[in-house]
Parts: sequence; C-alpha cells; structure tokens
Amino acid sequence: MNDTATPRAEASSLLASFFYEIVCEEGIDFEAFESKCISLGHLVIAGAMSMALERFDAKLCSELPEGCKVHDRRGKALASEVGDLKFRYRRVRDAFGNTVAPYADALDLPWNARVTPGAKAFLVEAGADVSYQKVANLLARNGSRVSATTVMNSMRQAGALCAEEDARLAEDMFVNGVMPPGEVESEQVLVEADWTWIRLQDVKEGEPERVEIKALVAYGSKEDRGGKVRRVDCVHHGCVASPDSFWTQGVAAIGTRFEVCHLGTDGEGWCERGAEFFPAKVKPTGHLDPFHVNRAVLSCFDKDNARGAWHVLDVLNGGDKEEACKLLELMRDSGIAREKRSTEVVGYLRNNIDLIAIEGPSLGTMESENQHLYGARMDSVPCAWSRPGASAVARVVSRKHSRREIPRMTRSRSLTPKRAKRYSSHPS
Repeated sequence: MNDTATPRAEASSLLASFFYEIVCEEGIDFEAFESKCISLGHLVIAGAMSMALERFDAKLCSELPEGCKVHDRRGKALASEVGDLKFRYRRVRDAFGNTVAPYADALDLPWNARVTPGAKAFLVEAGADVSYQKVANLLARNGSRVSATTVMNSMRQAGALCAEEDARLAEDMFVNGVMPPGEVESEQVLVEADWTWIRLQDVKEGEPERVEIKALVAYGSKEDRGGKVRRVDCVHHGCVASPDSFWTQGVAAIGTRFEVCHLGTDGEGWCERGAEFFPAKVKPTGHLDPFHVNRAVLSCFDKDNARGAWHVLDVLNGGDKEEACKLLELMRDSGIAREKRSTEVVGYLRNNIDLIAIEGPSLGTMESENQHLYGARMDSVPCAWSRPGASAVARVVSRKHSRREIPRMTRSRSLTPKRAKRYSSHPS
C-alpha cells in the first residue's frame, strides 16, 4: 500500500477546520462537540467510501476481459456502520450474456445486498445480546438506520449459515471419517448438556406453545483466576434440533483431541445418549448433575422439614445410594417428606443410580449456562420466537460465547437457484 501519511494529514487538517467551527459555537459543551464531530466525520467517511467505490468500479471496467462490455449504470445504496453509502456502478455483459457487476465480484459483496458485510456483522453480534429494535437503534446512533426486521433477517441468515457449517462438520466426522480440529485441547473434556424452553409466537390451536433449545458446554478444565472459577477452552453449542443432529454437530464442534470424557446431564434420555456419539477412542463417564439431584431431593420436603433433605443427600453423596433411596421412602411413609413427590424422586434416583456421586471433576455449570446465555436473551418478557428464529439465535449466541467465527454470506452463496443455474450453464 502506498504511503498515506501525507494524504491523511491533509484530510485531518481539512476536518480540523470543520471541527474548529463546531467547537467555537456559542454555548456548546464537550458532549455536543463530540457528537457533532462524529456525525460529520461519519458523513464525510460515507461520502469518501462512495467515491472510492465509484473509482474502483471505473478502474475495473476499464480493464474488462475480451468479450465483455458495459451494459448500463445503476445506483446503489448500502446501509453501513458510518451511514448510507450511495454510489453508481456499471453492469457488464460477459461473452456468455451474463450480467455481472465487477466491483461486487471483486469485493465479494452478496447479491442484492442492502447492508454492508461489516454492518451486518455488527447486527448479528449485537443481536445475540439485545432485542432487534435495540440493535437497530444502536446502529442508527452513528450509522445507517435499519429496521428491526432487517436485524431479524440478518440473525436468521447467520443462524442458517451456522447450521450449514455445523451439519457439514458433522457429516465430515460421522460419515466421511474426517476428524475435525475442534476447539478443546486437553487430556480430558468435561461436557454438560441440558435444555431450556422458549416461548413461541403465533401458535395455532393445539400446537405446542414452547420449543426446546438443546444446549451443551464443553471445556478442558476449571481454574481459579482472580478469585473466580473460569473454564478453559470453553465451547458452547445450542440449537433446536433432534438429539442425533444436536449431538453429532456438538461433538464435531468440540473435536476429538482428548481421551476421557466426563458427561454431566440431568438424567433426560436424550442427554445421556451423548456418550454414544464420541469416537471409540474416547472413554465416556456419565454423571448426574449434582444441581438436579439436590433440587429433586429438596423438592420432597417443606421448609419445616428441610433438614431431612440434607440427611438424604449426605447419605447419597457418601456412596450409599440405595440406602439414601430407602431413607427417603422411610421419611415419605412417616409423613416427613411429601408422598407423591418423594415417590417420583425415588424413581428418578434409582433410574439414574449409576450416574450419581461418581468420582470425577467438578461439574454443575449448565444451569447458569442456560440462564446467562440463552434464557437472558431468549426468555425475557415479552420475547417470543418462531422455531427457525429461536434456533438461529441459539446458534449465534453459542458461537459468540465460544469465540467461534460466525460464517458470513458470500457472493457465490447468495446466488438464487435460478441465477446459479444460468451461471453454471454459461460460466463467466
């Protein structure tokens, strides 16, 4: 790249003249000065980017391959992080009769884009944390104005791209035998799986009002950093999917750079099935999440008899699991514990007796995981979702908190089926 020091200094000097006039306005304070300078600066940047795109397009069209010629010129507007970009570009007919836009091909701008890739990435990243309308307001603060619907469509598109990539990685691993690099590098991996329910919108009579977000978190270990316990090499995966799809995609995201797996669940059948999907070299050990065990036992007692729950848990955690079940039954029969709930919990404990109080590392982070990652964004009033929308947001949220790259739309991937068929028949 050519030396830009001198042109940058000249541009700064010109802007300084405008900014000086602003700061000299009577009664202005620093906040207003800063705000006006940013607005003016963004306006100038948007104008300069628009001019640069027109120049770039002219350069490309002056060097067209043989058989290509300019067909017409059209206007284009793109919402961006610094404001609307407005410019004109040339459409070109190639030797096969296809219409192409050289600047868009060169910059990998998706077909029919109305938002720049950078602005769309901002919408997706912010949409993982706050409502669509708030995201639109954040962009409008210093950039273009877009609707909440634009944010929603950006999230759905990003979620669909994540789903495609997740499915491809799973197919590579479980069908083609190609082991993914994965995100966890450790002798062992700790995996916890659970679910959370999200409200659906526009539900027809007789249809379910909620949808299940399946989620897992995997990490190599925990360590104390500044008085707080942090998970090392943490990977999240969440979506609306069947157990098979969820686990194959989740395991592909985790990778296989480990030999021991400790799998913590709440006892649900689909959660426990996770052990089936790890490679043969991995030795899985199942654990019933202590949080769920404690909650189940405590639910058998009212406040006045809560001490009885801790007696049961002490025996349970000491390894005498059948004795703990008998103790709970005794307390039920003597009226100390709730009859119906105690019967249910005894059945729950006996059905999962091989998973309770198993020696291994500390688990038990999945409930806070669901609450802080998915519940906080997706289960707050008055949020309600469609099934595709809920799954898309869950995938984006899990990727963001895993620091895994969120796929972006490319020009080739944005081809409509009709246009793709035409271009494949007559390649440019």
